Amino acid sequence: MIPRMPFQESLAALHRDRRNVAIIDIAATFMLLAGVICFLVLYPGPWTYGFAFIAIGLMQYRIVIACHEAVHKTLLFPLSLNESVGTALCAMVGINLLLYRRQHLGHHAAQDIGHDTDAYIYEPILRARPGIQRLAVWIFGTAAEISGKLRQKGFTVTATIEAEGTARIHSLAIVAAQAALLMGWSLLFNWWYYFAFWLAPLLTIAVFMNRTRVLVEHGYDHVPRRENLELAMAPVKAIDVSANLIERFFIAPFGMNNHAAHHRMPSVPFYRSDDLLRLLQQQGEVMPASQPSYLKALRFVLWN
Repeated sequence: MIPRMPFQESLAALHRDRRNVAIIDIAATFMLLAGVICFLVLYPGPWTYGFAFIAIGLMQYRIVIACHEAVHKTLLFPLSLNESVGTALCAMVGINLLLYRRQHLGHHAAQDIGHDTDAYIYEPILRARPGIQRLAVWIFGTAAEISGKLRQKGFTVTATIEAEGTARIHSLAIVAAQAALLMGWSLLFNWWYYFAFWLAPLLTIAVFMNRTRVLVEHGYDHVPRRENLELAMAPVKAIDVSANLIERFFIAPFGMNNHAAHHRMPSVPFYRSDDLLRLLQQQGEVMPASQPSYLKALRFVLWN
C-alpha cells in the first residue's frame, strides 16, 4: 500500500522504486518457450504443431510487451541493462528499439487520433460499422497493420533520425538475431521450422494479440461514438481493465491493463502501476472506470 504522504512525494517514491522485477516475467516467458520447443522435439505431430504455433505466438507477444517497457526505460535497471536486454528482445521479434521508441513516444504525445502514431492499429476498426463488418476489419486488417509496423518499428538502413548510426546498429541486431534463430531451428529440426514456428506465429498470433489489446484500451471510450467530432479529431483516450490473472499473463503482462494510468505517468515502473492508479484516484483525478475484463470490453467495442 502507498503510505499517506503528499502526492508529489508518493509519486516520487514510485519513480524511485528501481527493482528488476521484470527478470521473473522474462524468465517465465523463455522457460515456456523452451518447454514448447522440447514438446515439439519429443512429440512431433499435427496436434503438437497446432499447440506450438499458438503457444509460441503468445510468448512472442509477451516479448513484444517487454519491448514496450524497454521503450519507456522501465524494463530493467540500470539504463545500460535496459537498453542491452531491450535491444536483444526487440531483435528477436523484428523490432528496432530506437525506431519503436520514437514511434511510441509519438503515440503518448498525441492529443487526437489523427496525430496518434498507433491509430493505424485501431482507427480503421472503429470506422467500420459495428457488428460483422467491424469484426471482419479487426480480424483481416492484421495484414495491413503488419506493413505499418514494418515501416515504423522494423528493419531500416536509411534511418533519418538524429542517432542514424545507432538505428542501423539496432537493425543489424535484428539481422543477427534472426540469423541465429534460423540456425537454431535448422539444427534442432529443419530450416522451414523457423518460418513455420517463429515468423508465422509472430506475424499472426503476436501481432493479433497486440492489435486486440490496443483496440480495447484505446477504442473502448470511442464506442458508441460519443463525440460530435470527426474520428481523426477525437482525443486519444485509454482505459484501465480489471483483468484476471490469466488475462494479465496472456493479454496484459507488465501491468499493461492499467493503461490509462500508464498514459498519465508512463515513467512509473510497470510493477507499481496498481499503486499509481490508487494514488491518482486518491488525488481526485478523474480516471476512466475500470472495465471488468478484456473479453467483455472487446465484445462491447466490436458490437456497439
